[in-house]
Amino acid sequence: MIEIIRQFLAARPFVPFFIVTSGGSRYRVASNEHAAISPPPHRVVVWFDDGGEVTVAALHIASVEKESARAA
Repeated sequence: MIEIIRQFLAARPFVPFFIVTSGGSRYRVASNEHAAISPPPHRVVVWFDDGGEVTVAALHIASVEKESARAA
């Protein structure tokens, strides 16, 4: 999943996407500046516009979905 997230973050034009965890949480990545992959690729940090953030362990990432796919 980390490689898929890396591809989503590098996409041009950027398309917002969701990281979905094994527990069912969904985190929207609004731009390529709203997320980062840790140097050893074991975690993804997502920042929110309200100043909050979440760190997700790679083992808990169940899927990655384009925003438009969720709206459909």
